[in-house]
Amino acid sequence: MATYLQIATQQTPSQDLASVINGQPCGISLREMDGKQYFSLTLNSVNLCQNVLIQHNTTLVNAPYSKLVGDFIVIDTQGVEPPQYTGWDSRWVLLYKG
Repeated sequence: MATYLQIATQQTPSQDLASVINGQPCGISLREMDGKQYFSLTLNSVNLCQNVLIQHNTTLVNAPYSKLVGDFIVIDTQGVEPPQYTGWDSRWVLLYKG
């Protein structure tokens, strides 16, 4: 059974987050480009993915060959729309799915 951990985000167009998640040192970047939100991730300072378009309830890393245990998703708590930075941590939440 999967467990979920909400990653705290801010309502800003671009942000960098550093956290140890499930024992894994992760660097997360959320960026707005052309009105859309993108996700990048480093694990132990190694790029796993860069500028992945964020869609509702879609895995963001999706790289079983990597050493990342689990994955990340974004959930729209009020529908199924892709995120807008003005709704981070209220309407849209970033989750680690382990």
